This record gives sequence, C-alpha cells and structure tokens, in this order.
Amino acid sequence: MGSSSDSSSSSSSEEETTRTKSSRSKSFKSKAGTSAAEVSDSTSSSSSSSSSSSSSSSSSSSSSSSSKSSTTTVPADQTQTPQVAINSSSSSSTSSSEPATATAPKLAEQEPQVTAKPVTPPPPKPQTPPPPKPQTPPPPKPQTPPPPKVQTPPPPKPQTPPPPKPQTPPPIPPKMNTPSPLPSEVPVSPARSKFSLDELPVIENLPSPDLPTVTQVRGRERWSGKLTFWFASIAATSSLANLWKFPYLVNKHGGFPFLIPYVLALLFVGMPVLTLELTIGQMFQGGAVEAFGNLNPRLKGVGVATVAGGFILAVYNVVVLGWTGIYFVNSFDPITNKVPWGEGEVDKFITDYVLKNTTITGSEMVVSGRVLLAVLVFWFLIFFCISRSLRSVGAVVKVLAPLPVAVLIGLTVRGVFLDGAVDGFKKYLVQWNSTRLQNTDVWSDATGQVLYSLTVCVGVMTSFASFNPRSQNIAIDKNLICLANLVISLIGGAVIYLILGHKSQICKMKDLKPCDQIFDSSGIDLIFKVYADSLSYLSAPTLWSALFYGTLTILTLTTCFSLIEAFCVVIRDSWLSSSLQLGRSTIACYVCMAGFLLGIPFTFDSGSSWLEILDNFTRNWVLFYLGFIQSVGVGWIYKIDRQYRRVGIPAVLAYNFGCFLAVLVPSVVGLSLSAQGHSSQKSCTIAFSLAAAILIGSFVSSYVLMDKNKVRKTKRNSFWTLVGWHGADNLRKMINSSPTYRWAPNTFNTEFDSFLSPSKVSVLFGLSIKYIVPGSLLVLLCANIGDASFGRGIYSTGQLAFGQAVFGIVVFLSILLFVYPRILSSPSEAQGEIEEGLLGRLDWVFTARLDKPYVYVLRADN
Repeated sequence: MGSSSDSSSSSSSEEETTRTKSSRSKSFKSKAGTSAAEVSDSTSSSSSSSSSSSSSSSSSSSSSSSSKSSTTTVPADQTQTPQVAINSSSSSSTSSSEPATATAPKLAEQEPQVTAKPVTPPPPKPQTPPPPKPQTPPPPKPQTPPPPKVQTPPPPKPQTPPPPKPQTPPPIPPKMNTPSPLPSEVPVSPARSKFSLDELPVIENLPSPDLPTVTQVRGRERWSGKLTFWFASIAATSSLANLWKFPYLVNKHGGFPFLIPYVLALLFVGMPVLTLELTIGQMFQGGAVEAFGNLNPRLKGVGVATVAGGFILAVYNVVVLGWTGIYFVNSFDPITNKVPWGEGEVDKFITDYVLKNTTITGSEMVVSGRVLLAVLVFWFLIFFCISRSLRSVGAVVKVLAPLPVAVLIGLTVRGVFLDGAVDGFKKYLVQWNSTRLQNTDVWSDATGQVLYSLTVCVGVMTSFASFNPRSQNIAIDKNLICLANLVISLIGGAVIYLILGHKSQICKMKDLKPCDQIFDSSGIDLIFKVYADSLSYLSAPTLWSALFYGTLTILTLTTCFSLIEAFCVVIRDSWLSSSLQLGRSTIACYVCMAGFLLGIPFTFDSGSSWLEILDNFTRNWVLFYLGFIQSVGVGWIYKIDRQYRRVGIPAVLAYNFGCFLAVLVPSVVGLSLSAQGHSSQKSCTIAFSLAAAILIGSFVSSYVLMDKNKVRKTKRNSFWTLVGWHGADNLRKMINSSPTYRWAPNTFNTEFDSFLSPSKVSVLFGLSIKYIVPGSLLVLLCANIGDASFGRGIYSTGQLAFGQAVFGIVVFLSILLFVYPRILSSPSEAQGEIEEGLLGRLDWVFTARLDKPYVYVLRADN
C-alpha cells in the first residue's frame, strides 16, 4: 500500500532531524527532546493506524510543551481533565513508542559527524508544521476540547486560591450548633466597634459531648479517670473542719437539732454552689478567673476574689498542718509507749514544743523554731505534690484520700467499746434542744460549716472540674461529693465524742475538774488539748495518737495543696504565664514561697491568736461574701442580655435592684431592732413587711418601664423574662443534655424527670442560685457583721481590724475588677487602642467601657 515510500520519506526526515537535534543537543537538550518527539509525530501521522496512535501521543506531548512554554498557570481542578484523556490513550500508544526508541542508537551514532553550521535555519521548520497536523485528522478529536480548557482558565486565577480557605474552617459560627470540636477562639467581628449586649454569645448551643477522648486539649491536662477526680474532690472537701469544727457545733447548738439547718444549708446553699463551680469549670475548661470571665468579662473579679480567699485559707491552714505534724512525730515512743503530753502534761507540751504563748497582749515576738521548720517542710511537700503534673496529683490523692477514712472507721470501732462512750454519743447526737433553732447564729454556723467543709467559694472545685471532659456527668459528681463529705463529718464527730465520753468518765472517777467542760471545747483547745489528753488514757496511746494525728495531717495536707493548685491553675491560664513562659514547677515554686513568707507571722508565740481571728473572719465573712457574689453573677448577671432584648434595660434594672434592696434593707432594719432589745418576733414582722413592700414596688416599676414593642416583637412571657433564672437554666442545659437528647427546661416532663433522676439537675438549682443562695447569704452576712460577740473581752478593736482588713481586700478586688475588667486583659487585646507609654496603657486599662463586643472562648474538648 505504499509503505516503502512512507518508510523512505520517514528515514530521510529522520536524518535531517537528527542532524539538527545533534547540533543543538549541547546547548538546548530539553528542547531537543521536544523537537525529536515532534518530528516523530509528523512522520508517524502519514503512516497506518499504528502510526496515528503514536501521532496522538506526540501531539499531546507537544501541547504540554507548548503549555509549559506559555506563562499561563492552569488551576489544579481544571488541568486534571486533559490528563485523563492522555492516560486513556497511553495504553494504545505504548506499542507505537517502540519504533521511536529504536532510532535512538542511530541518532547517537550520527551525532558526532554533524557540524554546527546548519543549526540555525532548521528549528522553525519542525516547530511550525506539527501543531496543525495532529489537529486536522479525525483521530485527535478527543484532543480538540482540552486546548480551550487550558486556555480559558487564566481569568479565574484569583478565584482558585480563595475557595479552599473559607472551606477549611467551617466550625467557626458563633452559635456553635455543630457537634464538631470548636476552634480555640471565636474571632471578634470588626464590623462593630462598640460593646453591644445583643452580641453576647448564645451558650446553650454547645457541641455534642460525645467527642473522641484526648489526653490534652490546648495543653490542658486531664485526670486519668473519674475515680481520680472523685478521690481528689473528696480529699479536698474532707478537711480539718470535719474534725475541728463540726463536732463542736453539733454539741453547741443542741445536738441532733443542729443537723436540721445543716442539711437544709447543704441542699439549698452548698449543693447549688458546688454544682455552679463544677459546671463552669468543666464547660469552659478553665480556672475560677477564666470560667467566670467567660460568663461575663466583668465577673473576672469574682474569680480573683475567690482564689484570693482560697490562698488565705491555705496560708494559715499550713500552720495548723505544722502543729499536727509536731504531734504526729512526737507520738512515736516505742521505748516508754507513752506520749509526751500524757498524765495532764498537755499544757506544758504545747508551751514547750508548739507555742510559747497563746495571747497577743503577752507576746514576746518569739518564733517557735519547731513550728517554723514544720511549716517549711509541709510547704515543700505541697510543692512536690503539685509541681510535676496533674498525674502526680492524682497519684497522691489515690493514696491519701482513702487512708483517713479507713483510720476514722477504725477509731470509731475502737471508741464504741470504751467505757463512757455512750455518754459521749448522747452529747453528740441524741440530746435535743430545739430552742437553739430560733437563734440566727445556728443558721449562720450551719451555712458556714457547709461552705467551709465542701471547699467551695475558694476556686478548688472549679479548677478540678476544668480537668474533666465535658461529657462527664456533673450531677452524679455533685451528689457523690456531698454525700461523702456528710458521711465523713458524721464519722469524724463520732470519733471525737466517743473518746471524749471515755475521758469524761475518767474525769468523774478521779474527780479532776468540772467534767462537763470537756464537751464544750472547740478549735485548737479541742484538737490539741482535750482530745490529745483523752488519747493518752487509752491502751497503746502512742498507736492511737499516731493514727489520729496522722489522719489529721493527711486531711489538712490534701486540702492545702488543693487550694494552692487552684491558685496555680489561675496563673497558668492567664496570658502572663504564656508571655513569660512560666512552667508548672516555676509557678508552684513562686506561690509556695509566697505562702511560706506570709505564714511566718503565725509561727510566733502569739500566732494561734492571730490565726483564730483570721479563721473567724474568713469563715463567717469572706466565704459568705464570695458565695453571694458567685450566685449573683450566675443568677442575675449571666444572660442578662436576653432580658434586655425582650423587655428593655430599664425594666430589668428596676426589678433587679428592687430585689436586692428587698433583702438588704429589711435585714439591716431587723438586725438593728434586735440589737436595740426588741423581740425577735417584732423584728421579723417589720423586716418581712418592709421586704414585701419593696418587692411590690419593684414589680410595679418594672412593668411600667417595660418596652412594649420588644415584648410584642419577641412574643415572650414578660413575667418569666423578669423573674426567671435564665443563666442557671442555661447551665442546666449543659448538664442535662446528652449527645442523643436535647434537654429543654421549664416543661412538666423534663422537670419531673430531672427531679427524680440523680443524673440530672432539677429546677431547685435555678431557684436556689437566683433567690435562695444570694438572699440567705446576704442576710447571714449582715448578721455576722453586726454580731460583736466574737473576741469580746479577749481581743481589742485594733486586733480584730486585722480580720476586717482581709475581708476588705477581698471585697475591693471583686469591685475593682468588675468596674475595670481590662486590668486582667493581655496587651494583645488592645492592639491599636493604646497610646504609647505607661500613661497610655493605664488610660486604656482604667476605662470602664468595653469597646469590643464580648465573645467568650470555648476550648475544643472531648
């Protein structure tokens, strides 16, 4: 069919091309390959079907080379289509590529004989004819559409890079309806420059909690399991108060009747506050300052005041820890099998080994070397427990938490079989004096004991809960912690009074002193004098003394390092830690050194008196105030923007301030009347009448000031908008919802189910946080401030001012940071807003207005 003519023409063309290619191989090797492919394509196009397939492959290579030579960049998504066409034809072109490779040796042999003169004219000749040749025949029909595809995309150049950018971070919406983990921070919209309450985030739409478990999220550590968290929480709540204060209060206020206000305070004050702290810590994954700041930036002062109160507790509790350590060490005497404070020598032992003097007026400003050394040792142990990692803290509490409970049970069993134990138990719980319930101090002591023993209002539970995953059930944690604390308090009281009953019988037999005074002891005298002397009358006194004071040491140690850990968590969560690159051990070292220096004054000979003053004001003033501002922050400030949008700002403020005055004014008036000698019935009647009048006035004024347009627009119940506990309900949504069930509050079915289920938080939480907790704590705080019975005849006004000054510092911190929340802001938050110099920074910091809309930070979590 003319194959010979074709082959001759192809061979001649090959010789010409080989001469041109060999001449250009030294300078343009890459172009030589392209020209050779083009020539082979031109020769093979006139041949049979096999040569047509090779021409299609060569035309595709020539089109690719021409596309490379052009400066047009083709998007990735559009360049894939021609590649598919090429790959489809590659299989058919494999056979046709063999002749081209066969001519390679011939080209190599002829290469040295060719001169460089005919180099210039041939190049344009093979380049111009190849492009039209593969386009004319019918075979390259599938190749005709790709060229326009390659040439058309240049206009959408700027469109190709942007699409992947907005597609990668879809889970950024502020309402966070998606169940996927959220980014670490929600960017603030630059469109608005002024703070608007309407831009507060909607927190009820939280991500689904059943996300994959991780060990760390943004550097936040995790407990090794639920059991570790339970041990840590129970160890923190099982403090010295369970053995120091609880038994004395039971006996002081009539025995068993004291349990009535104690249980009521536990249900309506202690458990709601504990639930509040566990929820905000676990959901916002931060310490007290960061958690309250995420509710509202002005509530950061509540977190600062909370950890400040906890640090104060830790400072003087470590001194008590030093005293218990001295008793524990001196309990070991295997030779004589006697304790050094036995046989009525307890007063001499305290004077010689612990404290030189117990009064302030007779102080000689002498430091007790043993106490100072013991305090130093225990601060080092606290540093060792918290400096390494959270896992080390978990390992410590796993050992120390169950041990005291086992020892207390053993001491209880031993005390039951002692002579006179029945008399002691009667003084503990069997006696009944209901007239004590009419006094205000009974309810104040019960509430203060609940707050102190649960270790709430000091930042511990918020910090510990921040190490939990959000999927952990908070309701079960709360119930377990409260139940364990109540049981340990009852067992601790039984241990004390069973052995005191035995001591009372010995006292009566030996006619030593008025034996009824044994049960009236409290605080330092109860633990370090009366009870120490009672243990000395037991068989094997060194064993029982070592067990008791060892238990007391462990309980106090776990509480102290929990308080210090909560303080360190706040520092680690702050911008100061990241900017200065402070590690866990560095922060723990600085905090422990500061605590040791502040505790040195309590190691002087009059340290016990100063410690008693500080403990009274911290327990009865500071904790009550901290519980009050925490409940006000969640019940009255958190989600207040929702009320503003529905009924208007004037109506909400009128109702809120009216409720506050309805509690404060009657409390002051009623207490003043009682102090002037009026009967309690008359004082209460006047106080309640005044409260009712103020409440009615606040309702009327809020209704008059209500924005009717907003009420019609939102179509909400205006009454519930004013009186409802919206912030507490939002926290309940976080607790009661599950990955498969969207819990909704304030319906009959859901509220009935939550009331009966131990794994859900009922409506009592919202009612308590908004009304019961702040109202009762404010009344009791006013009563404690007006009570001048403490230290009467013992301490002067100037000495009592020390405790009042500590209370004033806590109040000042909370108010200052509420008015000026920018004090805790990082420099990066003020980019472009601060003038140069120190004065510019101070001017920005001490500006009460928040220019930027508030957007809370929700950490990605499991």
